[in-house]
Amino acid sequence: MLAGAAAAIAAPGDAPPLARITDLSEPLAPAGNPGSWATNDDYPTGAMLEGREGTSGFRLTIDSSGKPTACEIVSPSGHADLDAATCRLVLERARFKPGADARGKPVGGTYSNRIRWQIPAGHRHFPDGGGVGLNAMLEGWPRPALPTPETTTIRPADHYPAAALAAGEEGEVRMMLSVDAGGAVTDCMVTGGSGSDDLDNAACALMRREAKFVPALDGNGKPTAGRFVMDYQWKLPVVATPDEAELADALGELPRKRVPQFPMSEPATGSFSIVINADGSVGACDFAVKGANAAMPQGANLCDLLGGKNRYAPFLDAAGKPVARRIVLTTDLSIGDVPTVEATTK
Repeated sequence: MLAGAAAAIAAPGDAPPLARITDLSEPLAPAGNPGSWATNDDYPTGAMLEGREGTSGFRLTIDSSGKPTACEIVSPSGHADLDAATCRLVLERARFKPGADARGKPVGGTYSNRIRWQIPAGHRHFPDGGGVGLNAMLEGWPRPALPTPETTTIRPADHYPAAALAAGEEGEVRMMLSVDAGGAVTDCMVTGGSGSDDLDNAACALMRREAKFVPALDGNGKPTAGRFVMDYQWKLPVVATPDEAELADALGELPRKRVPQFPMSEPATGSFSIVINADGSVGACDFAVKGANAAMPQGANLCDLLGGKNRYAPFLDAAGKPVARRIVLTTDLSIGDVPTVEATTK
């Protein structure tokens, strides 16, 4: 009995049992919203003027501090200036939360995504003969719904409303489209009229009937309902016509085009309030608009863009101590009478 007990006691030179090591590894991840790395204002001027578009796929090499050190175009857009702008922008703006190895030590890695370059609103490129105007956005998620190639090639000549055609009416219609998780248009609201009710109504009817979308993606990359701002240009088809003098004699008077309405023709208000906590995290956030002219492109919400899990450098008080602050932005679009001054004579 004593001999057995003695045998169970480890000899002084034996090694202790190995401790279990906890795996502390974590993947590398963007520190902010990748959608902020490239904006409409970054579109290369030459490409915009020439109407050149494309998608640039890139891969970044990230060091252990979370800073990109190299960019490689892995899927070219077909245009050197778009690809060059892609790498320049992501190297300047992209920042990451470093990954960690099994012992929790920060490590770098690689990250891949792509930027889809399309002519931004305000510099819209409409196809010859009119049709859908295209905007620019970063592919990734969350992101809004995107029109399919079939939708972007819907031509007005095939769908022109008869009354507008007879009246010689042309114009651009801006619409807010509601798109379900399957990519179908469920609702349409005109937010910028062409000056012709016939063209405005026909544009919405056309989108409901013909338009198809790649569904919006939520923060987890899953299809979800979303909204899309669509610009559509009605342009009269070019047809062979008799001599203008003969046409004028036959009609008595050539059709007159309706003058489009000023784009900011309705009152609107907007307010944005956000709290930045002392640790740089985002607190309460509120964004509200009233009136079509206050709506943001693609139905965006400033709280989605600037709030959420974003972190910022905190505000400092007079002693240099971090403090919480509330930022408030308000806008007011009003329309009023112009005072008239009556001329007087002596």
